[in-house]
Amino acid sequence: MGRKASKATDNVYYIARSEAAKLDSTYTSREKAAVRLGIERSRLARIELGQIEPYAEEVDIMATAYNAPQLCTNYCNNICPIGMRRMQEQLLAHTSEQSIERLVLRFLSSTQYMDDLSRILVNITQDGEIDATELKDLQDVVTAMDSVSANIDAIKNWVMCNAPLRSYFDFDLPIDDE
Repeated sequence: MGRKASKATDNVYYIARSEAAKLDSTYTSREKAAVRLGIERSRLARIELGQIEPYAEEVDIMATAYNAPQLCTNYCNNICPIGMRRMQEQLLAHTSEQSIERLVLRFLSSTQYMDDLSRILVNITQDGEIDATELKDLQDVVTAMDSVSANIDAIKNWVMCNAPLRSYFDFDLPIDDE
């Protein structure tokens, strides 16, 4: 790929285009990619730089072109208001059915290897650059961190679903009492 867009390196759309460029040189530059995708180059740049959110149709086009279905999942879970609401509803329904004991055990299990993950993260980032050989380890660390975060959220949701406890906490979670 040509020049690396340093401000966009952690953007999911930029990462997906970069990965697609390994198989199709059309995606090595934003200009060529924009033409292939049918998205204006400056708009694609603003999407990859995180300055604007893409439309659902643009995400679908990029996901298909880049062979990156995770873009759709990411959009639905984190940007689309309908998807976010449905995810929250599913999480609350699932969490309220579980016992606090089970949730705590899942949390403890997910934190069991935090010292190892911390060491790996320090080793990866100590030189200030993440090279291709370190990328898989970083992905594993981020996945583990997502698991810990999800388990923390599940415990918070359990507390919020229990009306007698809810008033003692100030979580930033949208709960409808309907």
